[in-house]
Amino acid sequence: MTRALWASLVVLGVAFGCGDDSGADGVAGPDGGKAGADGSAGLSGSGGGWPGGSGGTSSSGGSATGGTGGAPGGGSGGAATGGTGGAATGGTGGVDAGCPLGTGGSGGPCEFPQGVPDPDFICSAASYQDTDPSVDSAVNSAMAKLTGCGVMSDCDLSSFAGATAGDKCQSFFAAVTQELRAQGFCAGQHAVGSTDEIAVSKPGCAGKWYGYHVCFYGGPKVVWNPGARRGWWVIKPSYCK
Repeated sequence: MTRALWASLVVLGVAFGCGDDSGADGVAGPDGGKAGADGSAGLSGSGGGWPGGSGGTSSSGGSATGGTGGAPGGGSGGAATGGTGGAATGGTGGVDAGCPLGTGGSGGPCEFPQGVPDPDFICSAASYQDTDPSVDSAVNSAMAKLTGCGVMSDCDLSSFAGATAGDKCQSFFAAVTQELRAQGFCAGQHAVGSTDEIAVSKPGCAGKWYGYHVCFYGGPKVVWNPGARRGWWVIKPSYCK
């Protein structure tokens, strides 16, 4: 998939299978259910998980409150539309039901499955700051080992194979992902030899794949974390063997 497609998804806050649902009197958080059809369900509940937000206080107060239980993805609020509270509680916030993290796959090391179409990237990060610091650090360490450069230094990649800067970046991607797999991570590219990022997962193929734009094509030079971060994605577990 193209870098432009994922960048636009992140900017728009769109996540495949992960949406933003607002409570009537306050924001329940991404994937949180509505506390009541018109906000009259009493105190709306807090979203949880990915990440939940707190709802507001109903103006008319009802007998039921928004809850934090329920299926991932959240449910609708109560059915009542007048001054009475709705009977149903809001669903929990968190990862959408279409993003079954941690199921399938066998952990690392592994490569990113090839040929995954865009619709089968079923969830994504809301921002580049949604990251795993241990994965960030492992990527920096792998790049430092391969180049002999200090982390955050101005590190030239002209010694890597290739006739052009783009070719050298692709050679660097291959070397970094191979080093990460040797350390037990799952690592690769969404399309080997083509995409301008690497993807790295600690729990395995069915977990979160963190993206890193680790090569500056204008050099070519290393791009270190946190600047290299590009959020994360989840793919359908059926692609994981």
